[in-house]
Amino acid sequence: MNITRRATLIWSLGAVIFSLIGVYTALTSDGVWYLIGSAVVLLLAGVVFASKAILATRPAS
Repeated sequence: MNITRRATLIWSLGAVIFSLIGVYTALTSDGVWYLIGSAVVLLLAGVVFASKAILATRPAS
């Protein structure tokens, strides 16, 4: 497996994990403000990981 595919796989796995935990936290928060805040932070981390995965697929220039 080359380095680009491995990096993409790692970033994608991180995006999935952070997004799933963020959604689960948001759905089970019961309106508690700090759980909603942590769910937002986790979802933002998932978005960052997904963008890194997209950038890892691009060829180096």
